[in-house]
Amino acid sequence: MTVLAMLLLIIGVMLVLIGAMLILVGTVLIVIGAMLIVMGIALIALAAFLLIRRVLRRRR
Repeated sequence: MTVLAMLLLIIGVMLVLIGAMLILVGTVLIVIGAMLIVMGIALIALAAFLLIRRVLRRRR
């Protein structure tokens, strides 16, 4: 479960970075870059949710 969360976190960060680069490169790519950034943020949020849920379950 933690490995999955870490993978999601890494993929999310990569998507955000790629999206930012696309936005810096050109005008047409801004839409694609924004979509990648949104997807990356969603993946990071999902990974954080999984990690927090695991920590909470461990404390009980």
